[in-house]
Amino acid sequence: MASQSEESVLSQMLTDKSKCSSMKVHKPSYDRTKLKHGIVHLSVGAFHRAHLAYYMDLLASEQNEINWGIVGVGIRMFDKPISDALQSQKGLYTLVSKGGNESDVDVRIIGSMIDYLFAPDSPEAVLDVLSHPDTKIASLTITESGYDLDINNAEIQHDLKNPQQPKTVFGFIVHALNRRKNAGIEPFTVMSCDNVQANGEVTKKCILSFVKALNNQDLLTYIQSKVTFPSAMVDRITPATTDSDRDYVLTKCGITDKWPVVTEPFVQWVIEDNFCNGRPPLEHLSSYNVLLTEHVEAYECMKMRLLNASHSSMCYLGYLMGYRYIHEIILDQDVKQYIEYLMNDEVSSTLPPVPGIDLELYKKTLITRFSNPNIKDTALRVCMDGASKFPKFLNPTIDQQLKSNQPKIHFSSLAIGAWIRYITGVDEENNPITLQDPLADQLNLKDIANNTKPNVKEILNINQVFGDLGKNEKFVKSVQDVVNLLYEKGSKATLKQWLNMYKSQ
Repeated sequence: MASQSEESVLSQMLTDKSKCSSMKVHKPSYDRTKLKHGIVHLSVGAFHRAHLAYYMDLLASEQNEINWGIVGVGIRMFDKPISDALQSQKGLYTLVSKGGNESDVDVRIIGSMIDYLFAPDSPEAVLDVLSHPDTKIASLTITESGYDLDINNAEIQHDLKNPQQPKTVFGFIVHALNRRKNAGIEPFTVMSCDNVQANGEVTKKCILSFVKALNNQDLLTYIQSKVTFPSAMVDRITPATTDSDRDYVLTKCGITDKWPVVTEPFVQWVIEDNFCNGRPPLEHLSSYNVLLTEHVEAYECMKMRLLNASHSSMCYLGYLMGYRYIHEIILDQDVKQYIEYLMNDEVSSTLPPVPGIDLELYKKTLITRFSNPNIKDTALRVCMDGASKFPKFLNPTIDQQLKSNQPKIHFSSLAIGAWIRYITGVDEENNPITLQDPLADQLNLKDIANNTKPNVKEILNINQVFGDLGKNEKFVKSVQDVVNLLYEKGSKATLKQWLNMYKSQ
């Protein structure tokens, strides 16, 4: 049984018990007061609560695993609203998965997050919990752009000089590991849950760069020899929470929840079995698409080049066409055909073999997932951080194709051209586009793109985004042709002409 305070909070959330019963709301079946904080998760967002926290809730519910409760940590000031919500609900929240049909709904109150800390208010408390012997894993979701570590960044510089009051994820992790080293406590595993190729190695590189800047050789040796950074492929399309989601949870499910999460039924986690201080018994979750492996790379490659690249590619063009939701974009038959051509004719041949995966079925499943009208995923959400996403998601396909005997870059060029048109910050009706891309701001891409005459070659020569791709004349010309068409004819006519050009080849 839960404690009185736990029962009180849960009872307050279950506003209409008759609706909860009719919707078959799953509630925590375990005693949350007995959960230990085996995991500290840095930067809690919707995806974490639909993925890792969901999986740990399953382990507690179905396997009575009590050692893998989660302490969530909000890092940035903009995390304050979710911090207030989760703290007032003692970490409880509603997870709703919606399939393509109205009847395909699953409602679950997640109890695996047993505490939540807001780092700007209490950095010492965050360091304390990270340094606690019960903490076996420090996990993080900081988005793709979060790994573009700039050691000269003001907050990173602050963290290098203020080990008691860090502000960044990397500052908290490194200073907590230093405390553990000095106290003779085994280190924790550092586990990225972001869509980044070889995310374990990328995270390790960021951590080591930070430590080298500290000029602490003992700590560097300690981390290099004792800390592990497993790579993982994570997958679940999860939009940001809206007021409509809160209203749905209240009126349809009978639950008052300040920050629920609405997601799709599909979920997957392929993770490298490389933990330095114990791990959850993830093998018990194989029926929920969890796979422990020594070789994550092929799965990462498949997912990023097919799902993530397609997601971004269709959203820039779709937004220019006037669509605002993912399902609206993919239900446009021209866009659907474009994405199918991109996946089948350009991406698939660049993929390594993926054990146990039917690639044709996987691609068809992606189209079905994109078409789900019930999770209301926005194009703007997917359009975020394009300057950080393309190097990881689409550029590797372009690079491999350009190195082949018969390079196919027709639809990859369309994706890049649409992004260049999008980052001018003005749509085809001359309405402003809200750009959310720190790297684009840092590189001044909006001014370079210029909404009257984009300098395509100059943009493609930005090494930080495109590497050496801008040196390939075939690629530059193809992207320039797309951009010219977008300005001359608009996005819908450009897409039709681009499809017709391909079919006539």
